[in-house]
Amino acid sequence: MACIRVAVLFAMVAAASAFTAPAMTGLRLRSNKSAMSMKAETPKFAGVSKALAPAIAAASIAAPAFAEGTGEALGVDDGRLLVPIIIIPVFVALLFGNFASTQDNEDF
Repeated sequence: MACIRVAVLFAMVAAASAFTAPAMTGLRLRSNKSAMSMKAETPKFAGVSKALAPAIAAASIAAPAFAEGTGEALGVDDGRLLVPIIIIPVFVALLFGNFASTQDNEDF
């Protein structure tokens, strides 16, 4: 019974020591290099009317969200795939619109 208690105590100490921070010997926390800086390019709206500039700015800000990491529109890198991606939802929406227009709206 004492052997089991010693083994359990040893296991508890070993488990607790797994959560301690590693020793910081020989590590440098600061570097002599200057910090990296990144500067975004400002968009140039030459030749665009002042009324269109906010719309173009909003569209250019939202454009990367549609690229999904591939750098292409909707994340598609093959132009042939854009046809079914656009046509199938439009076809389903037209079918649903036709179906919804034939339903009576007397529920409420």
